[in-house]
Amino acid sequence: MKWEAWSVVFTGLSLTSVTAVVLFLLVAINPKDAVYGSKPLAYAAGSAALALAFNRASAWAARRAERLVP
Repeated sequence: MKWEAWSVVFTGLSLTSVTAVVLFLLVAINPKDAVYGSKPLAYAAGSAALALAFNRASAWAARRAERLVP
């Protein structure tokens, strides 16, 4: 049960990171201030990397949970 819970946690973090990517891309498209520069794009790239990492961690935890079930 422990690894199934971790899989759900990592999936939630991955979905949250995907939402952050969309948010930062929308800010990059329509910034309120010119001061933002390219920061939203950098944040979107970082969030995309986190989304991918959390997705892979979720898949790993799910495989581990399947292995431990008798």
